Amino acid sequence: MNKTCKIAVATLFAFSTLSAAEPDYSAWNALLAKHVRSGSKQGIAAHLVSYSAIAKDALYATALGEITSFDTNKLQNRREKMAFYINAYNIAAIKKVLEKYPTKSIRAAGDGVWKEPAVTLGGKSVSLDEIENSILRKMGDARIHFAIVCASLSCPDLRKEAYTAARLETQLEAQTRAFIANPSKGLRVEGNHIHQSSIFVWFASDFKDLAAFQKKYFKQLPANAKRLEIPYNWQLNE
Repeated sequence: MNKTCKIAVATLFAFSTLSAAEPDYSAWNALLAKHVRSGSKQGIAAHLVSYSAIAKDALYATALGEITSFDTNKLQNRREKMAFYINAYNIAAIKKVLEKYPTKSIRAAGDGVWKEPAVTLGGKSVSLDEIENSILRKMGDARIHFAIVCASLSCPDLRKEAYTAARLETQLEAQTRAFIANPSKGLRVEGNHIHQSSIFVWFASDFKDLAAFQKKYFKQLPANAKRLEIPYNWQLNE
């Protein structure tokens, strides 16, 4: 590539970065930084969330408003859309918990929670199920399953920062590696048995070649091993 081409590419990249159309995630970032911490509960290593503190924090209403008031037609590319809807899912899950708080689980009232109205996006009321299955899964990146968090101990960890288009690839890789490396809920090998999260079973089709996907992040994965599910703990990640 000659010097002129390099300059043109750099200029185009800079322009595309500057013109990125995303909400102001500053309140969401601050909320996560204040109320999410690393810990352990019932033998599961997890990022624990202080829902009682979030409910009292003015940042919560601001963060929710930044997402619900944003014009989704402004999202210009796949990265912006994916980051936006991951953030939207995560704050919507917190919203569903707070609607019933205090509660021991987001599923305390049953599985209908996934299809209940959760949040308004682009002027339309949507459920957690719609965000996950009708929007995010259709983008064709199985790593989203380690970024969206349904407020439970066995879920992937709620990241302590907002997802953004500029950092999405790095963030998704980090989330995937961290989840798979967590033997208490992601993946562990015992003899000739692979104990794996139910996520790998529920969404097997999204991973296509599951063994190849897992081996990218867990090098010492035995071939022809028996696969067992790690019991999924739906207790609140509080």
